[in-house]
Amino acid sequence: MAAALADFDRFAPDAVLVDNTLPDLDGLEAVSQLRERIGNRPIPIVLLSARDDEALIERAFEVGVSDVSLKSLQWTLLSERLLHLVRSARSQAAGASTAQADKAEVPGVEAELAALSRALVQAARDRDAMDPLTGLASRFGFIAAGEERLQPTDSRCSAIVLVNVDRFKRLNETLGPQVGDRALIEVADRLRRAFRHLPEAGLTIGRLASDEFALLFSDLPSAEVVDRIADITFAHLKKPLAFDGLELLLRCSIGLANYPRDADNINDLLARADIALSEAKRRGGNLAVAFDPNMGATVRGNYDMEAALHHALERGEIMLHYQPILEVRTGRISGVEALMRWRRDGRMLQPSDFVPLAEESGLIFRMDEWVISEALQQVRRWQLEGVGLTSISVNINVRHLGQQSLTRTVAKALEATRLDPSTLTLELTESEVMQDVERSLEALNELRAMGVRLALDDFGTGYSSLGYLTQLPVDCLKIDRSFIHDMQELPQQLMVVRGIVALSSALGLPTVAEGVESNEDLKALRRIGCHLVQGYLFTEPLTANDFADWWREALAMSPQPYAGQLEHLLL
Repeated sequence: MAAALADFDRFAPDAVLVDNTLPDLDGLEAVSQLRERIGNRPIPIVLLSARDDEALIERAFEVGVSDVSLKSLQWTLLSERLLHLVRSARSQAAGASTAQADKAEVPGVEAELAALSRALVQAARDRDAMDPLTGLASRFGFIAAGEERLQPTDSRCSAIVLVNVDRFKRLNETLGPQVGDRALIEVADRLRRAFRHLPEAGLTIGRLASDEFALLFSDLPSAEVVDRIADITFAHLKKPLAFDGLELLLRCSIGLANYPRDADNINDLLARADIALSEAKRRGGNLAVAFDPNMGATVRGNYDMEAALHHALERGEIMLHYQPILEVRTGRISGVEALMRWRRDGRMLQPSDFVPLAEESGLIFRMDEWVISEALQQVRRWQLEGVGLTSISVNINVRHLGQQSLTRTVAKALEATRLDPSTLTLELTESEVMQDVERSLEALNELRAMGVRLALDDFGTGYSSLGYLTQLPVDCLKIDRSFIHDMQELPQQLMVVRGIVALSSALGLPTVAEGVESNEDLKALRRIGCHLVQGYLFTEPLTANDFADWWREALAMSPQPYAGQLEHLLL
């Protein structure tokens, strides 16, 4: 502030702008000192503030400001306001009226303020063109560079490479934003180093979003070079990052688009690369995918499906099919699993066709809650019809554990049907539960306290820590069908199943084997001590009416319909 006051005496300005937030002095105190130094000279003072605070404004006028302006990017408006204040101050000093002041000429000031306005606008553009964290081009700057550099030539091509850091949100939430920022800075530095030997390629690197980077190569010899660029990018980003003794392995997904083959302007080219990037992530990430026109049709189809899915529940298009779960040793029907189906345009869609889209759009929460309510109501209807089922399993999305609506839905459905809470088993995928064990534990304990049973689904495909597994309040483990399917051909798969059954028994938990399709599978599972089974060997998933008929037919054979078959397998 002392240096600014010295410059004030040296330059004798026509007006003064004071920021309310100064590094070494309060803005109002600075105004007070300036006003003493100005004395009776017609020099207006404008205070710039980020807060629209009435008390601050009152104090500002008390210490001598001429006006208060909120900080914004409207630099032309600010310069016009300054010009008006300079005119008014000089005219009033000369005894002129306010009307005369607005018409008065102020030699040199108009030009200086116009130049100031242009400089401020350019400074704002320069600032907006750069990402402050990494020093790369911002989205604004990247698009501006693309508009300038994408020019068609006879023999050369251009390309955009979009790079997204897989699972960055999880890294940021687990290790904190400071580590996340350091990781992003390191990614930016590696991208710079990766292509420092290609100055002739007309390279612009930008950070378009939190964890998304873009490289624009405006002058490449051929489209084939783009594949090599993806390889170079992977090679530089796959090396571990070391922070404070912690080693991080980054996975990245890459989307590629070529100019002018895929699009003829920067915005459309970015959109095509983004479609390719989404396809790479859909395939599991850590992959580079080049844009293909058929991808656009897929994306449009997904939008159509998402719109239809919004109305599917209201139209009664979502329905449940039911598959029985049987005890291995007795053949008794232990329960049933409810599985979603979508009847759309005459076709019956499986969960794999629409559940990922429901998860992405957030519709999965509504669908989970509908399934819980409908499944329990169906159990009640069956009981009234004489189908004595006392256990039903429902799959829910793990993210739903963080929603208060889940426990409310469960409690409301149980109250409405007057069923014992143990009738309902909620199945959650092992790998998803383990992504945020602490949060999962809290929600699972709350559900368990209600009396609801819990199952860990697709067990064996995740990465459960035995320590965490002993803490999870689960009632059974469901062995993923992929192990059962290959169990006869691959001895190592049978060893995995045997290990899961042994682990489950040690924890006092029953195991359910999914996807049992042959007597050989059933015999092997019986030998290693698996408790429960389900699969096409017994029946495919059935509608509610068909399941009731199947139940009656099974019981007509025997109270334990598959006991004879299972006893035969022991021979």
